[in-house]
Amino acid sequence: MTTPYADQDGPLISRPEQWGVVVEIERYPATARSLHAAEQALSGPDPATRERAIREAGEIVRAAHREVAGD
Repeated sequence: MTTPYADQDGPLISRPEQWGVVVEIERYPATARSLHAAEQALSGPDPATRERAIREAGEIVRAAHREVAGD
């Protein structure tokens, strides 16, 4: 099972930048809910819904990366 805390290279704890991104997203419940909803929408049948979900998830993750980097 894949979780946001592990990837194909091993535990996320070994990759501090990614861990910081997960923490940055999860510390804001509304943001985390939006990301999780977008992730669920990726498996839906409607291409337009999937496209919106990709954009929304990308925006959330990029914003978290910028915050962790201090930008």
